[in-house]
Amino acid sequence: MTKEGATVQKRLSEELGLSETEAEVYMKALRKGSLTEGPAVESLMRRGMLIRSTDEKGYLPVHPRLALSNLFRSYGDRATPAMREKRKVVDRLTAELIVVYEASRGLR
Repeated sequence: MTKEGATVQKRLSEELGLSETEAEVYMKALRKGSLTEGPAVESLMRRGMLIRSTDEKGYLPVHPRLALSNLFRSYGDRATPAMREKRKVVDRLTAELIVVYEASRGLR
C-alpha cells in the first residue's frame, strides 16, 4: 500500500470511527474492485460501504462519495460544530478515496 493509502486508511479509522479492520477492508475493496468473504464485510454492508455482487459470490465497494455519505448519515446530530467539522473531513476523504476507486478501474 502506498503511504497516501495508509494515511487515508488511518484517517478513516481515527476520524470517522471505522475499526482498523473495516478501514483496511474498504480500501482493499476499492483497490481490487471486489472482495470475497472476509472480516468486517457484514459491518461495512450495514454501514452502506459494500454491497453484494450480482452473482452473490462477493462484495463490491460502494463509490466513496456515496459510501462516506452513508457513513456520515449514521452519525447523530449533524448540526453541532463538531459534526460540521466532521463533514469537512468526510468531504476531503471522499476526494482522496475517489482517486483510489477510479485508479482501480482505469478511469485515471
